[in-house]
Amino acid sequence: MQINMNVENLRRTYPLLIGYLQENGYTKAYINEFLTDIRQVLREASDPRINSYEEYYESLSTKFTKSTLHHKLKIIGKIKQFDLKGIFPTSIHRCGFLKQDNYECLFPEYKNVIDVFVKSTTNRGVSESYIRHLKLAAAKFFDYQQTHGTHSLLDVSERTVQNYFYDGEKIVRGFDVMKQIKNVLKECIPHYHNGECERIISFLPIMKKRHKTYPFLEEEELGKIKSVLFGGDCTNLTLRDKAIVIIAFYTGLRGCDIAALTFDNIDWERNIIHLIQNKTGIPLTLPLRPVVGNAIFDYVEKERPSSDNETIFLTQDKKPRKLRTTSMYNATTAVLTKAGVRAEGGKRGLHFFRHNFAVALLQNGIQTPVISEILGHASPISIEPYLESDLIRLKECALSIGKYPVGKEVLGE
Repeated sequence: MQINMNVENLRRTYPLLIGYLQENGYTKAYINEFLTDIRQVLREASDPRINSYEEYYESLSTKFTKSTLHHKLKIIGKIKQFDLKGIFPTSIHRCGFLKQDNYECLFPEYKNVIDVFVKSTTNRGVSESYIRHLKLAAAKFFDYQQTHGTHSLLDVSERTVQNYFYDGEKIVRGFDVMKQIKNVLKECIPHYHNGECERIISFLPIMKKRHKTYPFLEEEELGKIKSVLFGGDCTNLTLRDKAIVIIAFYTGLRGCDIAALTFDNIDWERNIIHLIQNKTGIPLTLPLRPVVGNAIFDYVEKERPSSDNETIFLTQDKKPRKLRTTSMYNATTAVLTKAGVRAEGGKRGLHFFRHNFAVALLQNGIQTPVISEILGHASPISIEPYLESDLIRLKECALSIGKYPVGKEVLGE
């Protein structure tokens, strides 16, 4: 079932959306992005091949780069939510996803599996973001199954499951998607006694999780960054950006958690930071080191705009609001650019400092369970990719080739 591309409501009401963005201090550039896509949607609505926002987005796939499409996905998703549901863009409503209506189109038995998963995980206190993410993954999986001729769990075949991941020429969905679907089905096993969940799990392809080795900072780069963060030359660098990077550098917090920090998360008397992690929903308590506390204090006292908003880091707009997670990347880029680090490109996001923090702990002999706890990992195996960046310990595992004869041509003689 598709949503008819009737844009009369959008044509009539989009000035309300633009007015909302202006009144809430969104930048002119961000508002212009909305205007550009709204006008494009209104023009494309007459195309008989486009019957939904999803089809409009798909029509852009040959016109833009992958990174531009990823950004447009969020903008178009928010326009869709405003048009169809009257929801204005906020940091609370995550409106950037398309195809959220997969669930509504599902047959009752498929819906019930997802409902059971949501109820079961909610009762165990699992984070809303995790539940929402897996619900979307399962809805897309079951939508694919029913569009390929199945009507119930009993109808799902090994062929339709395998084809969801492999189109006959290449793998189209990888380990993460497989794991998400598997977790949904595993959660439902106690509630389905006919073995159908186990049967579908057995059809899922065997995949290995692949990841790139995380980058880490060289000693020279560390020196340059510290010089920028604590030196005298702070031209073109805000106290807010400095504080954000210092927190990431010395705590390893994720960008989403730094963006969400409130004054209630900081216990100045006991010198601790305590919060509920956005990604996992797990409580986390960290020491408030003087260098971190001082950076936050300087920002709040000297630069933070006056506002009743309890979030620590705010925009500098006329009506200050909570920073988006993307602003964390901008803070990192500002610091690295000022320091002249990784100017040639490569990974530059805030996770860069989280990775470096973990590697630094490893190299100082901290046990991996302790590091996992500090980083707030939901699973102890999450630390494994960081181990591959610990060159000091990896060198200890190297075998000597001294006893083997080496030809002169190998030695370059």
